[in-house]
Amino acid sequence: DKASCQAVCVFLVHLFHQGVIHELIILQLLSVLLDGRPTDDSVEVATHILQISGQALLESSPAGVRACTERLRSLLHEGNLNKRVEYRMEELLKIRKTGFKDFPPIVDELDLVEREDQITFEITLDDEDIRKEE
Repeated sequence: DKASCQAVCVFLVHLFHQGVIHELIILQLLSVLLDGRPTDDSVEVATHILQISGQALLESSPAGVRACTERLRSLLHEGNLNKRVEYRMEELLKIRKTGFKDFPPIVDELDLVEREDQITFEITLDDEDIRKEE
């Protein structure tokens, strides 16, 4: 369901912000949500993920952010999505133009571990060690 998916994705974004997981996981999530013929719900979740992770992703992978925003633009031009979702996409594209400045990756009070002391796990969604739950 959408609420659970969004909650898990937001949790993963916060792990990325804290340096626990690599940005590749976030980019793979966005790719899964936006590829093919995405639903209104998958586009809305992807828009939310990009909104809260955009500033940090711009620093680590500007090409990834560019690819996601281009995909959102193409979906917007197709016009097959709900008007509410299209509005959220337009708002995200406006936020992107400002560099996501209103959505900092980590609040200063929560930045507790120095970058050199952090351990980042470099796993991917298609890792052999990740077990699929039925």
